[in-house]
Amino acid sequence: MSESLGRAAPSIVAPTVVPIRPVPLPDWPQGWYVVGRSRSLRRGQVQSVTLALRELVVFRTDSGALGALDARCPHMGANLVHAKVRGEHLECGMHCWRMAVDGAVAGRKRRAQAWTVREYAGLVMLEFGGERAMPKVGEADFLWTDLAPIDIGAHWHSLTANAFDMPHLSTVHRRELAEPPQVAFEAGHHFEMYYVTRVSGRGASDRVMKWLSGNRIRARMRCHGPLVVVETDLGFTRTAAMIGMLPTEQGTRLFGAFGIRPGPFGALRLWLTRWLFAAFLKRDLGLVEGMQLRTDVDDTILQKFFDYLRTLRGHAPPLP
Repeated sequence: MSESLGRAAPSIVAPTVVPIRPVPLPDWPQGWYVVGRSRSLRRGQVQSVTLALRELVVFRTDSGALGALDARCPHMGANLVHAKVRGEHLECGMHCWRMAVDGAVAGRKRRAQAWTVREYAGLVMLEFGGERAMPKVGEADFLWTDLAPIDIGAHWHSLTANAFDMPHLSTVHRRELAEPPQVAFEAGHHFEMYYVTRVSGRGASDRVMKWLSGNRIRARMRCHGPLVVVETDLGFTRTAAMIGMLPTEQGTRLFGAFGIRPGPFGALRLWLTRWLFAAFLKRDLGLVEGMQLRTDVDDTILQKFFDYLRTLRGHAPPLP
């Protein structure tokens, strides 16, 4: 959808900085991960994904169904990244074992390890343990667009902490709090914050946001580990965002999808929403690049946020 929206969103390019020092927080919490874009996984394609040192493959069958399996064939362990989609099955090139999206192997009792995978807002999402409902944002009829993935030389903990860092709204984004933030979290599940801001900046995106919102922006953010959803109320309209962070060896691969209610001038409003969110992100990502996160900060909200992160249940690495 976003390919038809005219000019590209603001460029967000961050160089890779390594190594990123580990922090005493769960690296791979159980839950949902964004592993790709729907547009990048066409019928008949197979893509490799690594989660918590576990190699997986995600593929799309000829009918359009998504599947996610351990990357090792249950027969002799061949890497299924070299497999081919044959109809509704993934066929291993070594001995032609054919696996369905649920892991069943045609004509065999042995099964492949299958993982739950879904599409939402133009993103491919995989449930990696936890057996919980997939986070959603916006409404069922929202129109969505997305950004190309961005590689950041920083841990996802730094990126999510940045989202809930209220002082940086003023210093980086030129936004002033109009009401005290309201914070709540459910241990092991999500952290949520509601706040209202006014625009004090004078950049192009600041002026547009100030005009659209009447200078009163209501935002609700909810963090589900390395997945953050945002709802913004501008008075006359609502927008939504889903930001997925996939840990990598160099830091984090960030995916973003942005949605609006349907209505007149939908393509223009969708482009504008993506441009505003991208401009907001751009201010953060260059500063977070190479960040070595500290958790001993003197900030009540961030301390609550770090307490929440410590309650997340980590995913065990695969057995050798």
